[in-house]
Parts: sequence; structure tokens; C-alpha cells
Amino acid sequence: MFIELKICMVIFIIACVLHRLNNQPNDDIGVKALDISLWKFIRTGVCFEILARASQTLLWLVTKTLKFENTEVISAIILCLTSLILTLAAIKIFHGFGGEILQETRPFLSTLKSAIYNLGLALPVFFGISFLWGVFLQLAHSLGIPVDLSLQDVVQSFSHPENPFVTVIRAVTAAAIAPILEEIIFRGFIYRALKGRGSKFVAAGFTSFIFALIHWNLSAFAGLFIFSMCLIQIYEHSADIREPMLVHALFNATTITRLLWNGHVTTI
Repeated sequence: MFIELKICMVIFIIACVLHRLNNQPNDDIGVKALDISLWKFIRTGVCFEILARASQTLLWLVTKTLKFENTEVISAIILCLTSLILTLAAIKIFHGFGGEILQETRPFLSTLKSAIYNLGLALPVFFGISFLWGVFLQLAHSLGIPVDLSLQDVVQSFSHPENPFVTVIRAVTAAAIAPILEEIIFRGFIYRALKGRGSKFVAAGFTSFIFALIHWNLSAFAGLFIFSMCLIQIYEHSADIREPMLVHALFNATTITRLLWNGHVTTI
């Protein structure tokens, strides 16, 4: 599933929720984006989709004009560039909605040290939940319950790399670009939006559920859910969106390294 389709779906879902909750008076959310209408949310999602599709189409036309024939390499490059374009667009759009989402509160080195420390705390929780979830799915499968035990496509691509250049491009996309985009949308925007409308726990749970759901893989669902909860806690503690971005990026980079080393990882 292309990342822009995930974004469009998430923005649409959260727009519907916020539209329902927007009837509550006197809610001080602190982010200007939360006061805009349902249709403006939807238009934002549609703009992301159009931008992504236009970028992909243009890049494909360029490759055809230049007569590049390696489809796998072209697809990897186009996905990377499209993700980069969407990330830059997200930074621009959400900075306009509420500048405090992207506000820097600490020196970068201090944030990096804290991110490494928090990643160390989050990994045992992630691995523990992932292990228990895997045991549960295996048990369900052995009882004849139809469950999909296949790994994420991206995990499979890193588990059996064929083209080094494609592997590098995919690694850059997963470890450097995707974390920025996903943290702005999920922790910086969606979670903050829902948090201001009610319970922090419900906001964290709903945000994490959607985060896990859009990765569209049953085997990875529980691990991604708990990882998102950890990222939300890190964001709450630091009040700096860069820290969950760095934790997310380091997590993906660690996972990719492990995949390339032995291939035994279930999620990224």
C-alpha cells in the first residue's frame, strides 16, 4: 500500500472523528488546525493524494523518456522521492496549521541522547509484546482459525535483498524519510488533536490503533501498536516532536540492520 494512500485514509478518518467532536464548545486545543472544518481536512488529504500521484506520474514519464528499463530500481527511487515530496509538504502544511508542532525545545545532541535512551527502554516492551502476539497468532492458526502469518512486504524485501542499490534506497526511505512524515501526522497532529478533545489514554489508543492498522499486517499489529504508545509517551515527556522522530528512525535503522544480518525480524 502506497504511503500517500495511508495518509489520505488516516486524514479522512481523523477528520470524521474531529468533525463529530467539534460540536463540543470551549475546547482549547492550542493548535489552529483543530478548528478547521471537516471538508478542509478532506481537501488536505486529497491534495496529498494528488501531489503524490502527480509526482509518481512525472517521475515515470521521465524514466520512460530516458529509457530506463530496470523496473525495480525505478520503483524504489520513485517511492523514495514521492515520500520525500510528501514529507516536505507535510512539514509545510502542518507548520501553517500550528507552528508549535515543529517547535524545537532542546539542542539536537541532547535530543539524540534522550532518543537513544528511550529507544533502549522501548525495545524490550516492543519485543515482549511482539513475542506474545506471535505465540497467540500461532496458537490461533493451530486451532484452525484463518490468520495471516505473512510478514510485511518491506520486511520480506530486506530479508532477501537482491539489488544493493534498491536496498539502499529502501533503507533511506524507511529510516530517514518515513519516520519524519509519520511522526508529524500521528504524534504531532492526530494525537494532539484527539488529546484535546478528551482522555489522553483514549487518544493514545486510537492513534496507535490507526498507526498499526495502516501498516496492514496482522503479524506486526500488536508490536506496532505498543511501539506507537511508547512514541506517544516519549512525545508527551519531551514535548519535542524530534525525539519520537529520532526514536522511530533509530528503530527502523536497527530493524533494517538486523534484517540484512540474519533476516529474522517481523516488523518495521
